[in-house]
Amino acid sequence: MIEVKNLRKSFGPLEVIKGVDLQINKGDVISIIGPSGSGKTTLLRCMNFLETADAGEMTFDGKTYEMNRMHRHDILAIRKKTAFVFQNYNLFFNKTALENVTEGLIVGRGVEKTKAMEIGRRLLKRVGLEDREDYYPSELSGGQQQRVAIARALAAEPEIIYFDEPTSALDPELTQGILNLMREMADDGMTMLVVTHEMSFARDVSNKVWFMDKGVMVESGEAKAFFAHPKDPRSQAFLRLTKEEAAKQEHN
Repeated sequence: MIEVKNLRKSFGPLEVIKGVDLQINKGDVISIIGPSGSGKTTLLRCMNFLETADAGEMTFDGKTYEMNRMHRHDILAIRKKTAFVFQNYNLFFNKTALENVTEGLIVGRGVEKTKAMEIGRRLLKRVGLEDREDYYPSELSGGQQQRVAIARALAAEPEIIYFDEPTSALDPELTQGILNLMREMADDGMTMLVVTHEMSFARDVSNKVWFMDKGVMVESGEAKAFFAHPKDPRSQAFLRLTKEEAAKQEHN
């Protein structure tokens, strides 16, 4: 479905992504984990051309692109097959929940308004917000806003959804609601690439895990095998620290 070779990205003298290769197959649910500052979000943003890579080759649905020399129409063509869920929701604050879901359909894809409203209401019901369609973002909790953002992503009927730490701004109770929704999407066969600090999601829902550190793809593989027997010393140290931190929080 998607293959990337030798992806590189620097900000000034700082090389953030250092020659990463990756492959995503249809139906994959892949969690990208690793310490803060390891390049996870930058990788995701380069994949959807929210950042311009310095080098790299992407093959998407059989067509190959040079990632640092993308034409605007090629970017738009790829984005019509993808969706991006941000950690800070990125909703239009002057539009209702329903309008946030339908705006891209009407303006970006030319869907007739009545049809777009039908789609929007169906998806708000799917994410449990059928009674909040006329609410503005300021009237919604963080978890509800993220559900609107997910409904907006689903409205485009994407081949893959990128999630950038979708629960990082939420408290534990709201986090669980979003993770449950993402589990349902995984069960429905949605292809997802998820930057996350939620180790339970990475272990139990993902079929694959990519561990990044200092801009390098240190280790990748099947999720259950990775968590049971990480091979690289950096992976082992990271998992040990996350377990210790989880134990401290549970004790407190």
